[in-house]
Amino acid sequence: MKTLSSAVTIAFLTISTVALASPEKEKLIQTEKSVWQTLKDKNFDAFDKFLSSDFRGVYPTGINPKDKEGAEVRTLDFKSYSLGEIDVVFIDKDVALLTYEVTIEGAAAGHDMSGKFNAASVWKKEGSDWRVSFHTDMKAEPAQ
Repeated sequence: MKTLSSAVTIAFLTISTVALASPEKEKLIQTEKSVWQTLKDKNFDAFDKFLSSDFRGVYPTGINPKDKEGAEVRTLDFKSYSLGEIDVVFIDKDVALLTYEVTIEGAAAGHDMSGKFNAASVWKKEGSDWRVSFHTDMKAEPAQ
């Protein structure tokens, strides 16, 4: 009987967590999409507001703290971009990992960067707002 009670409690907590996470999941997906749109629109002040104070970006060119990320995105010129399906995994109720593919047509610092990229972002809740604390993307290579 104790095992059945434990199983029912675990099932209830799992269902409750999924029910609570669903609106947050959609909010995070829309927010991630908004970040990309601010870059395309060159609305860099709005972009800066999405970043947590301890933000880190990891790229082939190096590791960016918040200030360096803000400076580097100002060199971007996107003609277009499209995001693939965004997968959201809640690490806990206030931290989530988003992974997806993004296809970009554009340049960075005047150099063509067009192509398909694999991307990941970690978002954490600060008060009632979600802020991105980590982002990485790398150019996708054809499978061997």
